Amino acid sequence: MMLVDGGFASADTFTLEEQGTALAIPQREIVRLETLAERLLIGASTPAEWLAAIRHELQRAVDAGAIGVKTICAYRASLKVRPASMDELADAFRALKQQPQAGQTFRLTGDALCHAVLLDAARECARLDVPLQVHCGFGDPDEDLAETSPLGLRPLFVDPQYRGLRVILLHCYPYHREAAYLCAVFPDVYMDLSLTIPFAALEGPRALNEALGLCPHSKLMYASDASRYPEVFYVAAVLHREALAEAIGELIDRDILSRATALDAGRRVLAENARGVYRLGTD
Repeated sequence: MMLVDGGFASADTFTLEEQGTALAIPQREIVRLETLAERLLIGASTPAEWLAAIRHELQRAVDAGAIGVKTICAYRASLKVRPASMDELADAFRALKQQPQAGQTFRLTGDALCHAVLLDAARECARLDVPLQVHCGFGDPDEDLAETSPLGLRPLFVDPQYRGLRVILLHCYPYHREAAYLCAVFPDVYMDLSLTIPFAALEGPRALNEALGLCPHSKLMYASDASRYPEVFYVAAVLHREALAEAIGELIDRDILSRATALDAGRRVLAENARGVYRLGTD
């Protein structure tokens, strides 16, 4: 089973169906929130219409088989999320709609718009009972790393209107210890180290070791963040298994985990946690 974010795509990218046929592996969609929101801007005349259209499309996508939503707010705004006032939201929406756009395409940026979309979608994800993935920590140069700590997402974890929302913190480095803390103290927070493992050399295994210092092994998940090149899927899987074996092996050597518990931890991190969080059953 592959969970695929189709929002990072070009004209020659395989569809989910094409990938499933080519690889003979079942595919399930993760909806990229900002890509969806940008596409729906053209038909909306007010922020309320726009947010309602996003909710409608999320419902439609889940009904069609999507099993999660991903936000890349960290690339477009701060992760110190806060609700925008009606005036802030209206002004930002108007400014975006008035910008001349080639081919009527838009790029969603700024705290007012990005946070409004994120918080509204988070409520919808809770209602639909699907997880919300949040990119945090390092990535491409167009994000401000200082603004991407997952600690800024605290409203999602404590505000009753998001109760039951499952949040998965992606990548996390160099905020993996902060992410691990959040996983330890809030019941519906999970994390992975997907981009960290294949691209941060020896820092990847160190980050995994540090994450397991606080993050329960029932909250840590494997992900590759692979795209474009098939070799990346393989390399990410191998490096992640090696890093996990090293980290869990040290816990066994120090008598922190028994061998039986360590084996269970490995199975959970590599597969079982994802099956539970995404409601995949035995797929």
